[in-house]
Amino acid sequence: MARVWFRSTVLLVCLSLLTGCWDRRELEERTSILAIAIDMVEGRSDLYKLTVQIPIPIKIAGSSGKGGGGNADAVKIMSVTGRTILDANNNLQLRLNQKLFLGHTRVLAISEKVARKGIGDIMDSFRREPQIRRLMWPIVVEGEAATLLKFKPQLAQIPVVFLMDLIENGAKMGTIPDQTLGDYFNQTSNKTMQPYLNYVQASATEVRWKGVAVFRGHKMVGALNDIQTWSLLQLRNKERGGDVIIPLPNTDNGFVTFRPHFVKKKLELKGSHIAGQKNHGGHAATFVCELQGDIVEVTTNLHLPPEKFITQMQGLIKKEMEGRARKLFRQLQKDYNSDLLKLGLALRAHHYRDYWEKHDWEKDFKNFPSDVVYTIKIRRLGMEMQ
Repeated sequence: MARVWFRSTVLLVCLSLLTGCWDRRELEERTSILAIAIDMVEGRSDLYKLTVQIPIPIKIAGSSGKGGGGNADAVKIMSVTGRTILDANNNLQLRLNQKLFLGHTRVLAISEKVARKGIGDIMDSFRREPQIRRLMWPIVVEGEAATLLKFKPQLAQIPVVFLMDLIENGAKMGTIPDQTLGDYFNQTSNKTMQPYLNYVQASATEVRWKGVAVFRGHKMVGALNDIQTWSLLQLRNKERGGDVIIPLPNTDNGFVTFRPHFVKKKLELKGSHIAGQKNHGGHAATFVCELQGDIVEVTTNLHLPPEKFITQMQGLIKKEMEGRARKLFRQLQKDYNSDLLKLGLALRAHHYRDYWEKHDWEKDFKNFPSDVVYTIKIRRLGMEMQ
């Protein structure tokens, strides 16, 4: 009897290993969406316009022996309206012959008008949808978000692929933040920091990265340009940022260009009494940042020996970078009251009892004493090693 039960158990186990995907769905039976754009319906504050970019596999170059078509034929642009994102998504499904699939969606474009109104309800639907990838890039678009899906780049067949390459390569070079949907969810769930998203400008033929959109909660409150964003990347993420172009003093239209390569950053928090800062119990923050890089361009011959030239250039660059950082502090604290620098995260970790418990960070951030000190190290002058 025991042998019979043993054989039956083995048989059942073997049968369970032979089961297939009973609810499988072939790729040809799905309508994949590569990018989504969200705008407000003109003249209506209660309706969203949802625009999607759908690839047409048979018309993509390389998908057949004939080589495919041009970028105008490789994708289909469709727009629908709805009271909510899910309502618009359901209306879109009624116009398609296959089931919508969001697992390949890489870009979520949001118009600036929608972002300034608030995107909490929009993000709620994406957060609850299991198909949505947390590595998707949410982007704020100046003007109409659908323009980002409709533009026709000359360097790529599918518009969203061009945009993906733009962000990926910029993130690798340290000039564009790699801000994903998962990062946004983490930041909005954390009371110690505020979120930001990449900010772009799109036209019929091209797209340009402009900086980052600054949020307080789920509402956009302002924007940082490319130069201020590079300072943010250095002080927040230890990314190198872009080239630093500085006018040379006492010259006729002379400039020097410094290219950072390596960034070291340390946040120093002070808790001792500081005169004039009684409201914060003597607490203050100083960002200590070291940049190592090369001089890649000098448009005027200063006729200086290398040692003196390096010393003078390091002083100029230090002054420029500290000025940019202090301007960034003023924008984030006074204008936007949005902690993108993760100061609150550091205070909660290191000064929980003596500061964090006693203060409302959302109100106190705008007046918290913050400063920055840069150290510049020039590694090379052109091809010469110094």
